[in-house]
Amino acid sequence: MERLKNSLATILGVLAVGGFLLLALPFIPFILAYNYLEERQFQRQYQRFLLEANGAKFFCYNNRKSSVAFAQDEVVPLLDSAVRVVFVEGSAVNASADKAFISRMLHSIKERKGFPYLLKIVDGQVLPYSVNNQFYNCLVQQKPLEPLLTTIQAFYSSPALFLSK
Repeated sequence: MERLKNSLATILGVLAVGGFLLLALPFIPFILAYNYLEERQFQRQYQRFLLEANGAKFFCYNNRKSSVAFAQDEVVPLLDSAVRVVFVEGSAVNASADKAFISRMLHSIKERKGFPYLLKIVDGQVLPYSVNNQFYNCLVQQKPLEPLLTTIQAFYSSPALFLSK
């Protein structure tokens, strides 16, 4: 009897899910079209943002427990005032109203080498550079901070040198 009840419950569950999918099927093309149009609109806004923010500089670091205090206390205060500091917590970008665009910039990085990332917008393109290795050399091995700061300044002043890395 118990086996019959379990079988009946399974059949009813499958019928309910199947019925829902059958009812939802006509709406799937509309949902897909809506998502496509939303993505196209966002992409146009993103391209407009990149063109308007030409020359913008970003220092992006994450919430890794071992490095967040070092980044906030040692590195960020020494950055140029024109550099926008972006804190990434998990997959959420804690930034101003441009957080969707900054999130897209970070997700579009092809060669992921680790945080912190330096980003600069040049002619509508995002130029990323990871200073992960130097950053953690300063933090863990207690190497001097000057080479890291020199690399950061060099990237922001002439990013073309870093495109091949």
